[in-house]
Amino acid sequence: MSVVTVTSDWNKRDYYAGALEGGLLGIAALYVITHHIQPFDVRMGVFVLRQSYFRYPPGSMHILAVQAQATDRLPMSVALYRGHYFITVNDGRFSLLFDGEPEWIRAVYSAPGTFSEVEAYIKAVRAVVEGNLEDRTLPAEMKTEVRPSAVAEKDYIMGQVIYIDSYGNAITNISRALFDKVGSGRRCLIFLQGPYTRIEKLSDGYGGVRPGELLALFNSAGFLELAVFMGNLSSLENIGLYDEIQVQFSN
Repeated sequence: MSVVTVTSDWNKRDYYAGALEGGLLGIAALYVITHHIQPFDVRMGVFVLRQSYFRYPPGSMHILAVQAQATDRLPMSVALYRGHYFITVNDGRFSLLFDGEPEWIRAVYSAPGTFSEVEAYIKAVRAVVEGNLEDRTLPAEMKTEVRPSAVAEKDYIMGQVIYIDSYGNAITNISRALFDKVGSGRRCLIFLQGPYTRIEKLSDGYGGVRPGELLALFNSAGFLELAVFMGNLSSLENIGLYDEIQVQFSN
């Protein structure tokens, strides 16, 4: 049976997830990536889905159901990228999900309503599974949005927090590749919330520091992550989404 994943801000206590699961019975097997994206936070949903979708088999369909109320101008759409189908609103988020152009995008139209997107999801999945997507959808162009990226100069990188995980760890948009390119093996200082809170070295993992001590490491996704060992960085240091993080290098 075809695989469908869902990433949403629905919080499973509501009926939305159940309605989608019921609508897909007999069509595809539904797997939940998470229903706990912060309400309306599309970029958080994009980040989680980007780190997850490739773990599923080729041909899987991935629904991004975060602030996904479709309109005639911004319809629900299906995109094929690297052998996976992505189903969400074509409002620019595809350009955040993908590192390049998808093979194609097709628009899925459905009757308007307060929860019309669930019908659009089911219609899109059914069309993919039954192999008649071209007959039931229309070709579309990908709308684009600027992806927030770290800014680098000779001796520093300015990035931002793009995700806070359930432990309060702050994941930034500073990649290992950029860090290594700018740093070139030099000593680094990582500043949080101005000049007074800083981390003076990188760690290989979460061990090797005292409980309550700040640490920085590169996580499995290849991004700089900031944490408090056996603590919650977000609450202890008042770190939030999109806060600036600065890395300075010196010889």
